[in-house]
Amino acid sequence: MKNAQELLNKALKAHSGTADATLYQSVNLHANIGGAIWAIKGHENAMADVKFKGSLGEQQSTWENLFQKGYTSSFTPDKVALFDENGKLIEELINPRESFKGHGVETPWTKAQLAYFSSYATWNYATTPFNFLIPGVQLNELDAWEENGETFRRLEVIYPDGFATHSKRQVFYFNAEGLLKRHDYWPEVLGGSSATQIIEGYQSFSGFQIGTKRKIYILNDADNTYFLDPVLVSIDIQDVSFE
Repeated sequence: MKNAQELLNKALKAHSGTADATLYQSVNLHANIGGAIWAIKGHENAMADVKFKGSLGEQQSTWENLFQKGYTSSFTPDKVALFDENGKLIEELINPRESFKGHGVETPWTKAQLAYFSSYATWNYATTPFNFLIPGVQLNELDAWEENGETFRRLEVIYPDGFATHSKRQVFYFNAEGLLKRHDYWPEVLGGSSATQIIEGYQSFSGFQIGTKRKIYILNDADNTYFLDPVLVSIDIQDVSFE
């Protein structure tokens, strides 16, 4: 029998590992982020060696070394800003989501738009599955999915209006231990195109279990498979810490 709450509890326990999430207020990631999307958007190698810091209590984050060494950015759902190595404002967007209206996969981005996309996306990835506890989130367990000889339980998540994320509806696949292995979504800022993220390389950081190797591919909605080429985004996490 499908039970969304039981699956959520299992996922929370698996990702918490031996950690006490209530002890921390923020997460720090050091990562190399590549893939085809950055060149398509006009900013190849923009995230080759970056550091991310995200609040665990709200959608708020910063980047270091975005676009080039010394650059920083700040993000909330209502505003994103990019600063140079001297702290001087380069670009900003108020209500940034509005700037993506009419966009498709090949529409070029400004630097501020890339900062917005990478900020909300990474915040979501870094806080999953804990962001399922946000007020207004709806959960529904879907039928199990067989892939590469493994059975995944699937959780459909509907995020509330105003929450900065790829799409209101997303689907998360968990293995027998409760760890996230696949994540489907339809990014509105890319015109609703279909994508899936494959998560591997789980390691323990401060007791939390975190997937350090992530690749994002084009999702085929017709049969729920995905294409291995091109790799839209690759995320190689070098280190993680909590404060």
